[in-house]
Amino acid sequence: MSNSILTERQQVELNKAILQYLQPFCSSSETNEHLLQQLSKLLLPNSNSSTTHNEGEIVDQYLEKKWSTVLRLQKKIIDLENEVTNLRSVVDVAPVKISKDRINWIPMSAIQNFEAPSVVNSVRLHPVLPLVFAGCNDGSINVWNFASDDNALPEKILKAHTRGVNKLAFSQNKIEMNKGDESQYILASCSSDLTIKLYNATTYTHLKTLRGHDHTVSSIVFSAHDMLYSVSRDKTIKVWNVVDGTCIKSFVGHSEWVRDLDVCSGEFGDFVLTCSNDQSGRLSHGQSGTGIALLIGHTHVIEAVTFLPKLSNSVIDSFIMANSDLFPTLPIELIKNQVYDKLGFKYCLTASRDNSIKLWLLPPPTLVPGRTPMPSKYNQAQAWHIANLQGHSSWVKTLQVHPNGRYIISGSDDKTIKIWDLNGLNIDDSVGVLRTLAGHQGFVTDIDFARLAKRKDEINGNSHDDNNDDNVIKDIEARMRCVVASGSTDNVVKIWK
Repeated sequence: MSNSILTERQQVELNKAILQYLQPFCSSSETNEHLLQQLSKLLLPNSNSSTTHNEGEIVDQYLEKKWSTVLRLQKKIIDLENEVTNLRSVVDVAPVKISKDRINWIPMSAIQNFEAPSVVNSVRLHPVLPLVFAGCNDGSINVWNFASDDNALPEKILKAHTRGVNKLAFSQNKIEMNKGDESQYILASCSSDLTIKLYNATTYTHLKTLRGHDHTVSSIVFSAHDMLYSVSRDKTIKVWNVVDGTCIKSFVGHSEWVRDLDVCSGEFGDFVLTCSNDQSGRLSHGQSGTGIALLIGHTHVIEAVTFLPKLSNSVIDSFIMANSDLFPTLPIELIKNQVYDKLGFKYCLTASRDNSIKLWLLPPPTLVPGRTPMPSKYNQAQAWHIANLQGHSSWVKTLQVHPNGRYIISGSDDKTIKIWDLNGLNIDDSVGVLRTLAGHQGFVTDIDFARLAKRKDEINGNSHDDNNDDNVIKDIEARMRCVVASGSTDNVVKIWK
């Protein structure tokens, strides 16, 4: 019977592939060999018996290779369909007009690509110089100058670790590591080889190796007080004095692998936000290790956490005040409580393998004179879930906050970078996607927004304090470096402008 789907040539190739596939199974006995010959005459009636089993006419394992190709194509189709769905959602929710003033700058396209030697796990932009650092899965740290015309090869390759580099971090201030030496920014790297290494970020000189974790070191971050915080698969959070290389505090806050952390500093010391495979987030007091509050709500591993800056508060405060009925356990007077100004934190974000980003209001700790901050008395020491950011179609791995406090940047295993507008809460009660950046061919593992340029008063060691949001925004606009870097499992670092 003729086949209406396949051409005659395709039919012959299919029949030959079937015979090729069956031949090993029919070589065990004469009966099976005879059966194969009968089948050959049926499938290839016009072929000579001497050429019927000639496997040279088609490639080896032809049928298996065709089948695996079909599966790959099906997966590609599913990925493309998900991408189309995401793009449609962006078109549906994006505002008609995007502001082009500097304070609202957001990246549009990648202007430079750098090829790394292996999977890029972490990217960080130098605090001052036009350098991008990439921590890779082969244990190396690669440095490129994105202001140079000759940037095909890294400016520097540091053979930092014996296993993959999981995270990079720069000190917030210049640090004098040895008495009499010139102060310099410090680059820290953490690895699956259980160590943290410190480098001079200008000369790339190795300064110290910090040891103490018993398993993979997942993430690190410097505080404003130049302490280094680290989290690990050994379930601990550690605090390090980088000058003398000692661990000054270690505490356990999670029951599983601790994935990421962020630190903010206020009048009552450092506060540490962590997340874990146990599907929870935790707010702790850095100096004492006391747990202040829990963040419960995700249904999978939480990959990333970040505090929101003070500039984000007014937007979210307005939404909560206008929708107080949505938060029956939240005392509205707490929204205006000035204790948050002293603490340094108020809202935060968590990103998870459940494909979502969650926005939280953190309850303040219980403050007793003469004692370290204690667990919050509000809401049974649990954070209030304010909103979901839905739009990624796979695990959300990394978060960054725009200097203006209004935009959120996220990277995901769906290979996209999304930019979210918090002000959507006051427009349609949701945080919509402002823009989607597609360009990586692999999972997006990390993002970094260039740090603000230093002020003269900061360079001279003076403090700068301005409680007027308008003045703060003008200051940020003048100092903002409009550069974003991203890294991926496609072994590429991208610079977005």
